[in-house]
Amino acid sequence: MSVCTPCYDAGIIIDACLSSLAFGYVTPETGYIVDVKHNATGKIQTFEVISDEAGLISISGLKVDSLQGYTISLRDCTNFTICETEYTCISFAVANTNYEPEGVTNLLDCTEC
Repeated sequence: MSVCTPCYDAGIIIDACLSSLAFGYVTPETGYIVDVKHNATGKIQTFEVISDEAGLISISGLKVDSLQGYTISLRDCTNFTICETEYTCISFAVANTNYEPEGVTNLLDCTEC
């Protein structure tokens, strides 16, 4: 049994009204299963995705609760890359704001490589 690496802390709070979420780089144009775990309840939402031509993974249709934390991982501890470091998961927090995001919310927006 393998042990997953520690999660990357996105250090970002996203709005509860997001439409799509991007979070890491993998092999371009490849299929993956993404699990999004609610940190308090353990409930998991699962998404089948295909990475884009640059290898960025995005998910749509995510349902999140404000003032909660979430952890995203790829099935079977598959790694994704952030700033040339491989991780098996990424964590983030959610808030209610008056901002209405359009398009993709990228968890890496505050990341400095």
